[in-house]
Amino acid sequence: MQKPVIELQLAQQPSDVDLKRLQEYFKEMPLDDILSGLKFAKNRWSAKDAGTLKVGRKSIIQKEVHSVTFEQAQWRLKNWKMMIANYRKRGYSYPTISRIKKILIQKSKKKIK
Repeated sequence: MQKPVIELQLAQQPSDVDLKRLQEYFKEMPLDDILSGLKFAKNRWSAKDAGTLKVGRKSIIQKEVHSVTFEQAQWRLKNWKMMIANYRKRGYSYPTISRIKKILIQKSKKKIK
């Protein structure tokens, strides 16, 4: 049985190490997994290239609560329904909003002296 040969056009010249890694991946992994991984990588690259790649949940949460003071945390908790509407307008999921609230509760209990 003859092994199939694939010719690829690449954006840059791969090194010998890169070619060896590619050969290992194609030898070890099933074709369906390789194709689905390439589809994911292409979609991620397209989103990154277009500037629409969303950051991860942890960085969103850190951005929201990083410099919140004790008083700000208390105010946000008192006006939580308004904050939920604001977060939903920004496209945050309910699990992310819940995690933000959990950290705000912790910050509202710790008064810095």
